[in-house]
Formats: sequence, structure tokens, C-alpha cells
Amino acid sequence: MENQGMLAGDGDEFPCPQPWNELAGGIELIPFPPSKQQDGLSDQPAANEAQSETSTLLENHETEETVEILQPPASPAALSVEDLIRMASLKFIQSHSKDMPFDVAAASVHSPLSEEQSASVELAELLLEAVERVGDRRFDGARTLLQQCDRRCSPTGSPIQRLVFYYSRSLRNRIDRETGQTGLGDTVKAKEQSSNLFKVIMTPSVRSVEFQRRLPFSQVAQFAGIQTILEHVEGARRIHVLDLAIRNGHQWTILMQALATRRRIRVEHLKITAVATMGKELIEQTGRRLVMFAQTMSLVCSFDVVMVRDLAELRQDHLRFDSGVTVVVLADYVASTLTSPAERLDALIKTIRRVKPCVMVVMEMEGSRNSPVFVNRFVESLFFAGVLFDCMGDCMVGDEATRKYGEETLLGEVSKIVMMGAADDDDGAGGGEGREWMIRSLKVDVWRAYFRRFGMVETQLSRSSMYQAELVAERVPCWSPCTVWMDGKSLIVGWKGTPVKSITAWKFS
Repeated sequence: MENQGMLAGDGDEFPCPQPWNELAGGIELIPFPPSKQQDGLSDQPAANEAQSETSTLLENHETEETVEILQPPASPAALSVEDLIRMASLKFIQSHSKDMPFDVAAASVHSPLSEEQSASVELAELLLEAVERVGDRRFDGARTLLQQCDRRCSPTGSPIQRLVFYYSRSLRNRIDRETGQTGLGDTVKAKEQSSNLFKVIMTPSVRSVEFQRRLPFSQVAQFAGIQTILEHVEGARRIHVLDLAIRNGHQWTILMQALATRRRIRVEHLKITAVATMGKELIEQTGRRLVMFAQTMSLVCSFDVVMVRDLAELRQDHLRFDSGVTVVVLADYVASTLTSPAERLDALIKTIRRVKPCVMVVMEMEGSRNSPVFVNRFVESLFFAGVLFDCMGDCMVGDEATRKYGEETLLGEVSKIVMMGAADDDDGAGGGEGREWMIRSLKVDVWRAYFRRFGMVETQLSRSSMYQAELVAERVPCWSPCTVWMDGKSLIVGWKGTPVKSITAWKFS
């Protein structure tokens, strides 16, 4: 375990790259308007005071350059990628006796299809045929079907062609592993994929920043989550943030801007501790940028990096807490990576309990892509990827380079990692790969049941958090399909009605 610290004003001259600076600057929380008070949502006790202390968090950028996000033309004949996959699934089910894990009631409502749409449905059906054969361990037949897919798919073609390209490639890798055609070098390369994906997310390159700016989910969730944190640190002069997945750190620039505009109680010290298992140098760079950004806000800020081999091995003595600090914890897409075996997440939660945070904000991808049967899990993942492709298609019109970056770097790598997560398949298609590959994507109800086992109490996300999320979703015309709704005390962010991300807040009893 390593612990590295840095403090604003320690003489470190680290230039802040312009793309990261643009992402951080000029975005602030908007005060909660009195007219919204009648929406019937119960609120946090501290929310009213927080609203009076919080300055605008979502104003127009005051940078010289702005990003124009074009709105795709509306067309009554337009079908989403999810629609096309659903139609392919209907055709597949009609020709097979096996049940498939999705609702096909609305799959045949669009008729007739254009030539391109028909070809897309046929290609998606071919992929489903191939995955069924993999599930039945009929690998020769699966390879034949994948060869047909290869002749029709392309990384630069239609949305379905691109989607099938990535999943077909991953499916073939799985076949190679299960038939013993993957050597030691291939296994090592596969295990490096999660590290590569982490580096891509962490690195504040022009392309990665642009990708994040064009998609709504992270920004909507971050503003809602930071608003929740603000409400729980109201009145605190010394704040210690424990971030279990800091990535590029943009979320804390939002917090800094809000804290800097407090009128009554000034923050004496903001400390951010990033806990990670890899990417130490990148995280240190992120820390230097955050400290420099805090200086522009006239905030005293320090930054620590705690490196552990596994998040489950984090212990209280790894962390340095000053007396009299208010501790908050952010876990963005962390819990789902620690559920196999479940004892790993158990250990982390027990450690967090000991540091006594006033609130723990948890963000996870919403949905059930966790079936023990490989075929079911594959199809669940395919539908979710279809939603992401729809979103990228709508939000990145006229910017093919950024869209291609997202598909190649993120979805391409994620589909490979999903293929690895099959150590305990009930259908015998696991291939014996290690449990460390399992990433469980679960619905918010499942997370509720899990956290309650540890005496954690879910706290209502306030009307202000909902308002912040809605404001962010309304900022860009092509984000209009991004919807936000309450699920009990939690917030769900979706695309065209399909849940994509959940935000929950927890206290320890």
C-alpha cells in the first residue's frame, strides 16, 4: 500500500491541459427554485439550507470555444438500434423453441422495413444464432455463423454493423478460450484490457473529454450526486472526500465551485483521497489538476493517493483523517466490480463503516446483466449496448471521430471483459476462467437489499438533486431522450425510457 499527498501551494508547477480545464470551468449548480417546491418529493433535512448556500453550478461556459452538438433529423421511419435488435430477437424466437430473456411484445410494430433495416435485423439474428451455438458448445457451427457476420459487419458501417463487429470479435475470443486455442500470452493480454480501459477513462485527453461532454449520463449523475454531498456537508468547515474511482476528477470541480461560493460558512480545508488499484501516475496528475483548480477558487485543498492491490484490502489505517473532519464517500461504478466473490465488497463496506462517513453516494449502471446462463447474459448485454449506440448516434452527429473513439475504446473493450465474466455459468459455458472477471450489473433493488445487510440506511435524494439532474439533461437539445425519474429514494437516469444509471445515497446506522 502506498500513500501519496499533495497540497495547494506546495510549489508543484503542473500545467492544467486546456481540454480538462474547459470541462471543469464554468459549470455550476443552479439554486433550487421556489416554484419547484410543490413537486411532492420528500427532501433531506439539510436541503433547504444547502439551497441557500449553493451558488449556480450550471451556468453557460465562459470559454472562447463552445461545442456544437447537432440534433439529428427526426424521421417517423427511424428505428433505434434497440428496436432492430428486438425485431431480430422476435424472428429468432419464432424459429426456435428456446425462450430468450427479453420482452418481444413491441418488436414487430415497425413495418415495412427499409432495405438497410432488413439487413440490420438479419445481421443481428445471425449473431443471436451464433451465441446460441456457443451456449450449446457447438463451436464449429458458431464459427461458421461468425464468418457470415464478418462478411456483413464493419467498424465503420451502420450502427448494427458496428455493434455486431465488436460482439462477434469478442464471441470468437471466447470460443478460442473454451476450445483451448488461447495461449498464455492471450490470457495475459486479456487481463490487461481492464487496465487499458481504466487508463482511457483516467487520461484527460482531448478525445476523452469530448466524449464525456457529448454523452449525458455521467454529467447528469455527477451533478445529482454532488448536490447530495453538498447537502450533507452543510456547515462543515473541514471536509474529507474519499473517492473510490476518481477517474478524471471532474466531479470534484463541481463541488469546489459550490463550496467556494458559500456565503456564511467558509471551508477551511477540502481534502480528497483517491483509492485505486492501478494508474498511480495518472491519478497523481489528476490530483495536481484538482489542487490547481481549487487555487483558482481560493480554496485550500490537498490530495492523497492510496494504492492497494485490491479495493477489498483497503483498511482504515491506510487512510489519514484529521480530527474534526466531515467524511463523505463516493463510489461510482465500484460495487459491481467487487461482487465476485461477494466477500470482497463485504470487506470494503466494513472498512468504510469504520471511517464513519456522513453519507456514501453510490452510482451504478442500472439493469440486470448478471444471468448465470451465458446466452441470457450475452443478450442482456447486447440490448444495453444497443441503447448506448442509440445515444452515441443521437449525440455525436457530425463528429464521427468522437463516436468511433467511444465505440472502439469503451464498448469494444467492455464487450471483451463481459465475455470473460463467466466463471460460474450454470450452462457449462464458463470455460473455467477466473472469478476475478465477473462484473455484476444489478438493479437498484438488489443493491438496496445488499447494503441493508450492513445496517446501511438509504437516504432520500432531495428535490434539489432531481432538479440538478433535470437541468443538466435539458442543456443540450439532443439530450432530450435522456430522462430522470425517482425509484423510491434513488434517482434513475435513462435513455428513451431504458434505465442506464442509478444514484443512491446511504448512511451507516
